[in-house]
Amino acid sequence: MIAPPRPQLETIHPRELLAREGAQAIAEALASTGYIVQRRILNDFVQVLRSGKPWLLEGEAGAGKSAIAYAAQYAFNLTLFPLQGMEELTLADILYDWDREAQNQSVIQAVQSGALTLEAAQSQQYSLKYLKLGEALHAFHWAESTGRVPLLFFDEVEKAPVYLHDMLLQLCECGYAHVPRFEAPIGIINSETGESDRNFHPLTIFTSNNQRHKLSEPFRSRCYYTWVDQPTLAEQVMILHRRVPQATPELVLAVVKINETIKTVTGVVKKPGLRELIDLLRALARDGITYLDEHVLGSYLGYLAKQNLHRKSLYQALAAVEADLEICDSLLEDLVLEAFDTKSVFLEAA
Repeated sequence: MIAPPRPQLETIHPRELLAREGAQAIAEALASTGYIVQRRILNDFVQVLRSGKPWLLEGEAGAGKSAIAYAAQYAFNLTLFPLQGMEELTLADILYDWDREAQNQSVIQAVQSGALTLEAAQSQQYSLKYLKLGEALHAFHWAESTGRVPLLFFDEVEKAPVYLHDMLLQLCECGYAHVPRFEAPIGIINSETGESDRNFHPLTIFTSNNQRHKLSEPFRSRCYYTWVDQPTLAEQVMILHRRVPQATPELVLAVVKINETIKTVTGVVKKPGLRELIDLLRALARDGITYLDEHVLGSYLGYLAKQNLHRKSLYQALAAVEADLEICDSLLEDLVLEAFDTKSVFLEAA
């Protein structure tokens, strides 16, 4: 569990904000973090909030899936329960595990002190204080205990072992999970009706590149699904400007031109994503760079190339990159000027 980004301020309940002020308020909250949302993504976000279902975001690496989750965390000042998909994840990391040592010690101490019989001590060892909650179940239990909505963010969920996807089915569907030997379900549940109020479910976001393991149909069926496309050129310009507002129009134009040239460079299989472009633009603005040539660019290649082969191929292409920077591109220049002029909190889908 990670505390809200601004612990001195209250958490905003995103579902209540939507009900009270509508989708525009959600877009404005996201925009306050520098994240400008596509209308299609916003429409899907609205459905996620209204339904209370987990949100499954798929798309190519670098499309901005995790940026949506982090924007939501900061926009609504949410407590974060993070999980990173990997083969080494276990049931204890995600749902639960019993603290066997503490259980055994409690029984031994109770019996040796004469406080309880062995049978009575053993009957008490499977209580909540000996249950270690994993991030996912902890998020639901915390929401039920505090009455506040946190963010459960499971990045690259497809990299987790397949059996763990199945273990999440009940939690995603019902809002609670049954733990063997524990007398009651844990999570968000009305003990009288057995129902779960989805209004208080954590905002749950799964991201997937759909590469390591295939997510099962039962898992997918419990989620609201969104495919996140790579940003268009216009969207890329707008995002760069909003994420690095201190950068001049000239720098934004230069970074986009550099990226467009890199797409043609042989030997660079994995082209820079938005994360790399934002890092480059932020560094150039930070260092007060006003003129770019191949020598200056050579000092910043580590932001764009993440393997030696790619770095070498880019280094050899810097002269071409510099030449392209000098070429007038009226369409791209118009996109940059429009990005700096607009106050919109939306990205219009192409």
